[in-house]
Amino acid sequence: MGVWLIALLVALVATVQIRSEAEVERSLVGVDATSLAFLIDDLHRANDSLSAEKADLTQRRATLQSGGGGAADQVLTDEAIRLRALEGLIRVHGPGIVMVIDASGLTALDLQDALNNLAAGGAEAIEVNDRRVVTGVPIAETSDGVAVDGVVVVPPWKISVIGDADRLADIADLMSQQLRADRRVRSASYRVDADVVIRSVISEKPFVYAVASQNR
Repeated sequence: MGVWLIALLVALVATVQIRSEAEVERSLVGVDATSLAFLIDDLHRANDSLSAEKADLTQRRATLQSGGGGAADQVLTDEAIRLRALEGLIRVHGPGIVMVIDASGLTALDLQDALNNLAAGGAEAIEVNDRRVVTGVPIAETSDGVAVDGVVVVPPWKISVIGDADRLADIADLMSQQLRADRRVRSASYRVDADVVIRSVISEKPFVYAVASQNR
C-alpha cells in the first residue's frame, strides 16, 4: 500500500506541474512586462519545488520497493510526521521570519491576503498570535474583530512563519512597505530568525462518518 500511495503522489505531482505551466500560458494574454516577470519567476520557483518533491517521492518509492523493512518503516514514519506538521497537529520549528503588524481597522480579508502571500512564498507552517493556521482554518470577520478559527486575534498581529528564510524575507519586505503606506497601519516590521518556534497546534478531529475500507 505504501508503494502504491507514493507512486500515485509522483504521478499527481507531475500532473500538477504540467497543469501549472498550461494555466500560466493561458493567463499571459494582456499582461504587462513587470507582471509577466513576476509570473515567470513564480512559475520557475513552483516548478523547482514540484521537481524536488517528485524526486523525493520517487526516492521514497524506491526505498519501499527495495524491501528493506527498517528503511521502509522510517520512510513511512517520516511521512506521517510531515503530514501531521502540515495539518498543524504537532509543534514545529525551523528557519523563517516573524512579522509584526500593528494597526486598527484591518479586516479578515487583509489578514487572509497576508497569509496567502506568505503561503505562496513557500511557508510550511504559520501561526498568528499563538493560533495555528493551516488549510481549512477559517479567517473571519466578527463584531469583536478578526478571528482565526473562532478566536479573535487582537492587534498587533504577530505572524510566525517557517520556510525558506530568504524567500520569505523578500515577501515580508514588500508586504511591510505596502502596509506602511496604509493609513490604518501604525507599524509593520519583520525579522529573519534561524529557528522560529511554533508551539500552537490544532485539535485533531476524529472521523465520524468516514471509515477506512480495505476492500473498496
